[in-house]
Amino acid sequence: MQKATLLLTTAVIATTTVALFPFSGFADGKDSHKKSNQTRGIVGPDVVCWYTGGSSGLDMDNYGSGGGVLSYAFGTTSCNWGDEEADWGLNGNTSYPVIAQNCYRLADGRFEQIGTAWLKHSFCAVSEPGCGDCQSTPCSTLGIGCADTYWAGLNADATAPRSAINAFTGQYSYPFNISPTGDSWSRGRLLLAEDDISSASNPNAMYFIEGQYVATDEAPFDNQFNNCSWRQVDFSSMTNPTALNQTQVAEPALFAWKAHDDEVDLQMVQVPDDGQLHVAARAYDNGDGTWDYEYAVHNMNSHRSVGSFSINVGSATVTNVGFHDADYHSGEIIDSTDWDWSHNGNMLMWNTDDYHTNQWANAIRWGSVYNFRFTADVAPDTTDIDLGLFRAGSPSEMTVMAVGPTGTPPSLIIGYPNGQPELFDPTGGTTVDISIASAASDPISGSAMLHWSAGGASGDDALVELGNDIYQAVFPAFECGAIVNWYVSVDSADGNTMNSPAGAPDSTWSGIALSGYEVSYEDNFENDYGWSVSGDADDGQWDRGEPVGGGDRCDPATDGDGSGSCYLTDNTDDNSDVDGGSTILTSPAMDTTTASTLSYMRWYSNGADCSGANSQADIMEIDFSVDDGQTWMTLEIVGPSGSEVSGGWFTKEFELTTINGFIPTNQFRLRFTVSDLDGGSVVEAGIDGMSLSGGICDTATCDSDVTGDGFVNVSDVLALIGVWGPCSGCDEDIDGSGTVDVVDLLEVIGSWGPCQ
Repeated sequence: MQKATLLLTTAVIATTTVALFPFSGFADGKDSHKKSNQTRGIVGPDVVCWYTGGSSGLDMDNYGSGGGVLSYAFGTTSCNWGDEEADWGLNGNTSYPVIAQNCYRLADGRFEQIGTAWLKHSFCAVSEPGCGDCQSTPCSTLGIGCADTYWAGLNADATAPRSAINAFTGQYSYPFNISPTGDSWSRGRLLLAEDDISSASNPNAMYFIEGQYVATDEAPFDNQFNNCSWRQVDFSSMTNPTALNQTQVAEPALFAWKAHDDEVDLQMVQVPDDGQLHVAARAYDNGDGTWDYEYAVHNMNSHRSVGSFSINVGSATVTNVGFHDADYHSGEIIDSTDWDWSHNGNMLMWNTDDYHTNQWANAIRWGSVYNFRFTADVAPDTTDIDLGLFRAGSPSEMTVMAVGPTGTPPSLIIGYPNGQPELFDPTGGTTVDISIASAASDPISGSAMLHWSAGGASGDDALVELGNDIYQAVFPAFECGAIVNWYVSVDSADGNTMNSPAGAPDSTWSGIALSGYEVSYEDNFENDYGWSVSGDADDGQWDRGEPVGGGDRCDPATDGDGSGSCYLTDNTDDNSDVDGGSTILTSPAMDTTTASTLSYMRWYSNGADCSGANSQADIMEIDFSVDDGQTWMTLEIVGPSGSEVSGGWFTKEFELTTINGFIPTNQFRLRFTVSDLDGGSVVEAGIDGMSLSGGICDTATCDSDVTGDGFVNVSDVLALIGVWGPCSGCDEDIDGSGTVDVVDLLEVIGSWGPCQ
């Protein structure tokens, strides 16, 4: 066997996904809100949650545990984005804003709320700087452009019940008619089950905390729809969680599902003369003729609330019906009974008690996300979802169009008990087991076929019947690095031909002909491999080491890949950001002749979350060179706005052969330029986990394969003709006679095809 290396020309994943409707119509963080303010000439107070869990390192405290439950509180900072002072008790105890704390988990394609707290009933606003040009006022109001911080210890004193608040109008009666009950360590606080946050029970899960302010004087100005903000956290240490990014301002935590999975369909529902709901939907192909459907409904501030969820599933067969919510606690009077479900005709429906039967039934009330899920034997299409409103009013329900199983049940169910391969053996022989089971009809014997195409060639081969509804596809040899597209078809007794995937031949399963991958360059920055630092910045030059700043200035609190060290700007525990120019980090020369998949982790924050003037004005530039740094071309630009300019480690991967200007070379370099070109910005950056890799092929060899590509074909014939005649010792002289002649040509013809 000989090993061949190659440059990959595309990234291939052997799977299909369902494209859902794009999400639109929401505020997009700070900048979009400012644009909308300018457009509609906003007036009045406008309170947003500016920081969730602190301004840099995570301000989130653990207050104890018992019975498998842990108790937490996290800090929040508000900001008055409006052009009038916000009421902070000016009109008595009923005019203080209240603060909600929530926690969510994204795991295995499910976004669920896993914890709630009672509300902090706020008090004196200090009107501190930190979110704009603060016009400070006495503590009975929050000044224009001013911030007010409640650290975790203050928010732990959560004594206001959610049931007492109309989150749309901000109104409530005081004193509250109930107080939190239970043990002192847990009473009213954010309660999370250990099984919901332990790494052992939830491998690869992501977690998000959400702060929400309900202000009493926003409703007359319609300013109560941007009061939620979220932040990703890590529970590797359950008693000492850490932050993984900065606060995502003016977004409910449900937006994190969309941020981490672009296939999520996220829609806003505005209840007339009431609050706002959000509906997120996702469909997953199980590869066996069934699909999992996941739905999440978020009530931001609708007082009418949601009492039923109905979806048209057509004639689909539905199984694995599920429901999830986060239970109330500490004596809250709202019921936590799970919703019942029923399947009548085309409608699958979940519901709680109606309002007239039980006014404290478990409706989807403000500050809550409830989940609905099922498995169906019908591929996704668009369907109607009806949200029945809990409290009386007009309309009685809201309808949205989302993904759902409204098509016709399949004649057959085609599945892959062992999955589909991402890599195909270039020498041939890769097998895939396929189950073909009867559904509305039966398969016709002998009709099951594999259809493949790769490198300009294609073929159709009968599947091998193994018995018990199991078949096997056997793939031929392919050229090293060829993209292999394939699908399966089988005829059914009712006259249909079933394809898998369902959209074939327009969509196919895909893989690549490789034996595996080989890393040619890897750097976790624990050692000095020759990176250089330059630039004209007055302060904040790139530095290699273990981060020591603790994240206090939006700098990385830890490295990205867990090895300990990374490159980061000015690794000091004080004023560590870049000032007065640019700092440039340049790599040593790297070899991309046999490895073209580039990966690295980066951190970038340009001031939006760490005070300072002129935030979100600077960019991070990543360039590459193929001539040892003589000329440079752009690989990517981060900023000045967007979802990746508020800190957090992001892993980026590039197939260099698809980048304009790239050519394979052993003089490949990267450079990372971070600048503060205007006064006052807080600019922090980091780089870690660099690697270059490429695909490899272990190909069989044979004497007749004079070109060495694993195949005996016309290229070998042309090679012989090119040196016809005396050719002592050359590869084309297959019989060793010293002459390339008809005998060698017959050897090639006799060995035609892949080397065995």
